[in-house]
Amino acid sequence: MSIAFALLAWLVIGFFRDPPSSWMERYIVGLLAFCFAVPVILTRGYRKTLPALDRTPRRATVTGRRGYNTDPDPESEIGPYELLTVTLDINGTAVESTIADIVAPDSLDRFTVGSIWTVYAFEDPAALNKDADRTRVILTEAHDDVIRSGYDLGFYSLHDGPGPGSDLLLRRFANDRR
Repeated sequence: MSIAFALLAWLVIGFFRDPPSSWMERYIVGLLAFCFAVPVILTRGYRKTLPALDRTPRRATVTGRRGYNTDPDPESEIGPYELLTVTLDINGTAVESTIADIVAPDSLDRFTVGSIWTVYAFEDPAALNKDADRTRVILTEAHDDVIRSGYDLGFYSLHDGPGPGSDLLLRRFANDRR
């Protein structure tokens, strides 16, 4: 979107410079700005508000890994990946869940069975999926050093280049203050 704004600024400046920009220049710059802005505007709906997140840090114990996209479409850029299964205590009840963050292979070795990590849980685990086996939790900011390559919430997912920190915690949740 910043590219579109820069092109529009250049378009406005073109009216006041000496010599002024030609109509062909204005048309080309306007078309380029439009081409950059439309995909951003159309994908804003993709960044919908997620269900309410309980930001109470909870201790989760890794119990294993679960493979996803194990038979990827050859045309797809998304290869197979693993999500970590964990057990955590929510209101005195032991709950099995899955960490939504897709941990990159560089950091995956740190998540050994029995290791303990701090996570946030959703206030209503069924809000994302009606399937109890697919509930998700999110690694807290305390683990921003973990390299991630996206997230998988079941219905909502993002597969991105690897990097530290959580793209998921940057999303808007239903209980966030506006």
